[in-house]
Amino acid sequence: MQQRDQVASEIEAFMREAFEISPQDSGFTHDVDLFEEGYVDSLGVTESIAFLEDRYGIELVEDDLLSDEFTTIGGMAAIVCRYEQRAATSVPSGAGGARSLG
Repeated sequence: MQQRDQVASEIEAFMREAFEISPQDSGFTHDVDLFEEGYVDSLGVTESIAFLEDRYGIELVEDDLLSDEFTTIGGMAAIVCRYEQRAATSVPSGAGGARSLG
């Protein structure tokens, strides 16, 4: 299972590249509201959802997408880690069905 900080760093790297956010932009933190501050627009939301679902093998539900957590990198990382934790606890012991998300 990946640690939240690692997931947050991966999400940050994706967003910096996809949305052309400068490494020198000190306002772009794991706790900034991505939408209120204009880092991510409606198209960016779609790209972010696709990235999270593809990268981590999850399917986000509406409750996640509408939650306050989904507005920050740290919150998105927490959502991903919850999915990962649920997947890890739902695989029967010795089933061999677990897959690496890294």
